[in-house]
Formats: sequence, C-alpha cells, structure tokens
Amino acid sequence: MQVETADAIETAIAWQLRLAEANEAVWESFIAWLEESPAHADAYDRVAAADRLIGTVRFPEPAPLVGNDNLPAHRRWYWWAGGAAAAAAVAMAVLPSTLPHAQPYQVATRDGERQTIALDDGTRIELSGGTRMTLDRANPRVARLDQGEALFHVRHDAATPFTLKVGGVAVQDLGTVFNVAHLDGHLNVAVSEGSVAFQPRGAAVTLRPGDALSAQDDGSAVTRTRVAPALVGGWRSGRLSFTGQPLGEVAGSLKRLYGTRIALQGSLSERPFTGVVHFTGAADHDVPRLAELIGATWRRDGGQWILAEQGPNTP
Repeated sequence: MQVETADAIETAIAWQLRLAEANEAVWESFIAWLEESPAHADAYDRVAAADRLIGTVRFPEPAPLVGNDNLPAHRRWYWWAGGAAAAAAVAMAVLPSTLPHAQPYQVATRDGERQTIALDDGTRIELSGGTRMTLDRANPRVARLDQGEALFHVRHDAATPFTLKVGGVAVQDLGTVFNVAHLDGHLNVAVSEGSVAFQPRGAAVTLRPGDALSAQDDGSAVTRTRVAPALVGGWRSGRLSFTGQPLGEVAGSLKRLYGTRIALQGSLSERPFTGVVHFTGAADHDVPRLAELIGATWRRDGGQWILAEQGPNTP
C-alpha cells in the first residue's frame, strides 16, 4: 500500500507540473487518471495543497555538514536540493501538519430569494431560491451544491481548477460560465461559456457552450442534450428552458424561484415537458399559463395551486 501511495504521489507531482500549461487534451487525460482510483484524487489534493504553501514557506538555511568534509561536493548538493520530484516529496512529508484545515460554511436562500456570492479567487456564484451550498474559507476553489440551482462565473486557474461537488459526482471548470441544478437526487448541468469536465463514476464527459446533461446524482443515467447558450441561467430573467424534464421539476423550479406552490395530481408530475417558458413571478398569470401549455386544469386552494389532468368530459 505504501508503494502504491508513493507511486500516486510521484504521478500527481508530474501532473501538477504539467497542468500549468495544459491544453484540453491534457486535461482530459488528467481527469481520466483521477477517475482511475480514489487514491489518485487524494494524492493530487495533497500535492496541490503542498504546492500552494511552498511559495509562502521560508525554508531555513542548510546547516553545515559536521564531520563529513570528505563527502563529495555533488553528493552534498543532492542532499540539499535533489530533483524536483524529490523536493516535492520532502515537502509532502514535512508540511501536512501545517496545511490549513478546511473551514466549511453554508450559504442558503429561501424559496423566492436570490443571492450573489463573490469568492476570494474572483469567482462569482448566483444562487436561485431554495438553494443551499457549502463553501470553504480555507479553499475558495472547492464547493458543494447540496440542493437547488446556481450559475457559476468561474475565474479560470489551470493550476488549481475550480471543482463543484454534486452528490457523488464532480463538475470541474475549464474556464467557464455554467449552471447546475440539484434536486431530489437528480442534477442538470448546462454550459454557457468555456467548458467543464463532468466526472461521473465512469468516463469523464467534457461539455462546451450549448451542451447540457442530466443525471442521477450518483453519476448514473446520464443523458446529453443541447440548449441555446443564451438560455443557460435563464432563471435570472424568468426564462426557463426544459428538454424532456418531468413536470414535477417545472413545478419545483417555480417554487424555488418565486415561492409558488404547485401540486400536480395523478401522473401529471411525471409527464415530460419540452419548451421555453417566460414566467413573471405573478402566480395569477404564470400558473394558468402553465396549465394551458400542458393541457391541464387548475384551481387554487389557499396558498397552493392544484393542477390536474383534463378528463374526457373536461371542456
């Protein structure tokens, strides 16, 4: 096991040096290596963390070698400097106790509320309503979308990619504006600018502008679709685009965005819906309009709207 760990760290060091000027093909190879084993991702996290600290650590001057004056000069130099991999490996052995501990914190919005977060690295995140996200004050390059929907404007850094965790998968920035929704064990990812690497349990998938996918949050049942890049994050202006999503997700979107509570009776919640709808936030306008589009009846019961399938005798 120690041999495997050492091999993984040496490979991770090589990747850290190579990624500084990597193209997309190199990034895809790197992601494939990460996916091969959890030990690879752990080794790379340790190397990247140590690398960030090396620039801030002031190393002591080398002590003179007492009683070893006969040691050849080249061997004394090797003891102090070594190769790049050896130096990084020494840093890994010495620095773990000084690495900053994670400082997680949560940001949440209520249904009908929105919030914009500016991270220290220059990344900006726009949260829709009913959203909860976990961030790390010690490392602004990682985040977790626990539930809800958000649009990410990521400041690209090839050496330290921004990684968003959603359920059991990861979405990694390759210089990007992208939108992610996570609700009831299901997720949707859509890219407006740049590209992202979607990392399920199988092979990694690269998404470019106009690419979208849906999946279970364990990385299974992946379905790829296309969307107009201008519609990515359209919830900010009330323009929502759906491509075969169940009507239950449409109702969930309205609840998060505006706090509008919609109950779908019978099998209506499972009926797929495709289309672009402009919602105003005024339930008296939006709910009857949605019912008309899907051929359903509607009624209001207190603070809740109820939509049902039209029967054979429904006018």
